[in-house]
Amino acid sequence: MKNTTLCYIENERGEYLMLHRVKKQNDLNHDKWIGVGGKCEEGESPEECVCRETLEETGLMLTDYRYRGVITFVSDIWEGEYMHLFTATGWTGTLRECSEGVLEWLHKDALAALPQWEGAVSGADPRAGHAVFFHEAAIRGRYAGVCRSERKGAGGMILVSACLLGCACRYDGQSKPNPLAQELARRGLVVPACPEQLGGLPTPRKPSERRGDRVVMSDGRDVTAEYRRGAEETLRLGRLYGCTAAVLKERSPSCGCGRIYDGTFTGTLTDGDGVTAALLKAHGIPMYGESELEKLL
Repeated sequence: MKNTTLCYIENERGEYLMLHRVKKQNDLNHDKWIGVGGKCEEGESPEECVCRETLEETGLMLTDYRYRGVITFVSDIWEGEYMHLFTATGWTGTLRECSEGVLEWLHKDALAALPQWEGAVSGADPRAGHAVFFHEAAIRGRYAGVCRSERKGAGGMILVSACLLGCACRYDGQSKPNPLAQELARRGLVVPACPEQLGGLPTPRKPSERRGDRVVMSDGRDVTAEYRRGAEETLRLGRLYGCTAAVLKERSPSCGCGRIYDGTFTGTLTDGDGVTAALLKAHGIPMYGESELEKLL
């Protein structure tokens, strides 16, 4: 998975600095209006990258910026991507010409009418063939002055099943919002993750259950590879943000810990772990079901 950055710079008039990509040949973003940013270099943090890319593309040195979250792109066509999102309200320097397109200050109310990726306006997937998942303000705690001593348990960020935060990513296209999980999110302590989406499965989809080492859908389709891929990407995300605990959806074939459905699709529970839960446990990450959330508050 490559790491990239995207920054929306806002001035005191409520205008964003937008880049109209019209100068580069064979540009995936040709004729689109987007923010500024680019690919992280080897060993470069997202913060270092967004400052460097902004300076290179605009001539502005960021002095006041905030990390807003990360979009994860999963694809069988292109390399996977973590796109780190920033906003900025402070800078020094003078705006200069950009080799990749035309820079222009535009009021935020005008943006929806511009040619952009569909996802930039509606939250939909901006690239056909991708499974996209938005980890909203995943790292906010690092920038909002949240002290690790403010909560019980291990210090650091917490991986949380996204459906518990109100994201409609379950097999039936619904969510399972949990007030305590949402409270952790309000404190800026969570990294949302949906292993099924990170593994490339669509939403909605047929329900799945574990049968031994395999995972099958209710129609018999074997989706073990997708579940393993999603588990690996969830672990990668947790490592990227230094997560020291995980709160996962109970009984799920990916996230269930201790008790999961037995593969008969009859609502029968059996001892066992979901694919993601088993991988996180093997790497020493403490696990909690949503019924145990009070331990982390």
